[in-house]
Amino acid sequence: MHTSALDKIGRRIISGYYPAGSPLDLDALGKDAQVGRSVIREALRVLGAMGLIRAWPKRGTFVEPRSRWDWLDPSVLRWYYETDENGGLFDAIAEMREVIEPGVARLAAERRTEAQLDALRRCLDKMAASDLGGDDFTEADVSFHRLVLECTQNELLSQYANATEVALRVQNPVTRTGGDMSETLARHRALYDAIVRRSPRDAEASVRHVLEQTRLDWDRARAAAPTELYRGTPRQTKK
Repeated sequence: MHTSALDKIGRRIISGYYPAGSPLDLDALGKDAQVGRSVIREALRVLGAMGLIRAWPKRGTFVEPRSRWDWLDPSVLRWYYETDENGGLFDAIAEMREVIEPGVARLAAERRTEAQLDALRRCLDKMAASDLGGDDFTEADVSFHRLVLECTQNELLSQYANATEVALRVQNPVTRTGGDMSETLARHRALYDAIVRRSPRDAEASVRHVLEQTRLDWDRARAAAPTELYRGTPRQTKK
């Protein structure tokens, strides 16, 4: 019940059904979700930790501005994806990846360990053995990018992995229909080889090629079937 109430309120906040500054009434929320006040209180506590709402003594609970939301929280990203109508989430993540990941690749090439190289190689082997672009490919792709982040030996960058994972899970099922996933695999191998050789310059160039291809495949898929890219639900509006 807690998870269901949390998801329902979270999606509504992200979608704009409850805009910034809106008061949230516990009794109304409980009636809508068909749960008790204790369940709603716990859901609101979690939403507060995500920065979506804030409780003010003697005033009530209100939706916070989008600028205060924890956009790298997995649930926030998921709700954004589920209510996204025009691909704004993917475009935002793509821009962030293009800014951050070249630097991540440089650090990974400089700091990786032998154990991390073995793990990266196993991910590539799983990608190669999978149905290119299928679920197994995506799982191995997600693991590969998480491992590259781990190779930086920078714990703060691990938080960035959530956004990358959402992007890959959105992107791969769409781009595999119009893109060349074997080329995607080849470019991931080039990144791995650069990390093996401890070549920061080549690692940065390789990840830029990966991201360029991602943009091209996504734009191609969006142009071919713009109404089929997103599973986002229509935004709810108050009556």
